[in-house]
Amino acid sequence: MRTSPVRHDGARLMRELTLAQRFNSDQGQIAYDRFGDGPDVVLVHGTPFRGLIWRDVVDRLSERFRCHVLDLPGYGESDKYEGQEVRLRSFARVLTAFIVNQQLEKPVLIGHDFGAAAVLGAHLVEAVPVRAIAVVDGVVLSPWGTEYARLVNQAPETFNALPGYVHQAILAAHIATAAERPLSTDWKRALIAPWMGPQGQAAYHRQIQQFDFAYTDRLETLYPAMDVPTRVFWGECDQWVPPAVGRRLVELIPDAGLTLLPDAGHLAMLDTPGLLARELGQWLSEVHASG
Repeated sequence: MRTSPVRHDGARLMRELTLAQRFNSDQGQIAYDRFGDGPDVVLVHGTPFRGLIWRDVVDRLSERFRCHVLDLPGYGESDKYEGQEVRLRSFARVLTAFIVNQQLEKPVLIGHDFGAAAVLGAHLVEAVPVRAIAVVDGVVLSPWGTEYARLVNQAPETFNALPGYVHQAILAAHIATAAERPLSTDWKRALIAPWMGPQGQAAYHRQIQQFDFAYTDRLETLYPAMDVPTRVFWGECDQWVPPAVGRRLVELIPDAGLTLLPDAGHLAMLDTPGLLARELGQWLSEVHASG
C-alpha cells in the first residue's frame, strides 16, 4: 500500500537533524524520511555528505511536492559496516530498491554529486521509470575526485590510521572547500558527525577506496539515449566539480538545459538554498505542466 502523506514540516528536519524512518536494503538499513504532499520528488545527496544537506530546499519544495530524502548506504544515519559495498553502482541499486519499497510511480529524481550518478544510474542502468531528472553539481563525467580524495583513494590504510582528532581536522578543512560561503558551526558538526569515531573514520575511507570510475564511464555512453526531461544546475563557484563539467553534460543529453547558480559553490543547497529551491521549483512546475 502506498505510504500516507506526511505534512509539510521542514522545520522538524531542521530541529531534529535526523531522518526518522528505515527500510532494509542489501547494503543494510537505509535512513529516510518524507515531507509534504504532492507529486513525488526524491532528493539524493553525494559524498561526503548526507541527506540533511537538502534541509532548506525541502523546507520550500515540500509546500507543493512530496519530498523523499535518504542517506545512501554507508552515509549519515544509514548502516556502516566492514565489507559494505559503497560504490556508485550500489547507490543506484539501493535507490532503485527505495523507489520500489515506497511504491513511487515515475518520481522526479534530483541528485547532487555522487547522488547525480545514482539517479542517472537508477534510470539508465537499472531501468527505473522516472518523470524527470535534475543534476546538481554532479559527479557524472570522468575524471572526477578532489585532490584530497584521490590521495586517500591511493592510501586508505594510512589515512585510517590517523588519530581521530587529525582525521576530524582534515575532514573539516576539506568539507569547508565545498561551500562558497563559510559553513555555520551547526552545519560543520552535522556534516562531520557521521565520520567520527573508529567506525565513522573507517566508513569514510571505505567509500573513497571504492571510487567507481568505470561506472561514470559507462553512464557517459548512455547519456545520448536519455529521453526524459533533464535539467542541470551548477554552482558558478564550484571548486570540486567545475561548471565546465555541467556544460559537457548538457551537450551529451538530448534537450538538457543548464542553469548556473551565482554565488554558489559545490554545495548550492547550503550556499544559496533559496535560489536553488526557487529554480528547482520552477523547473518542477514546468515538468508537471507539460503532462
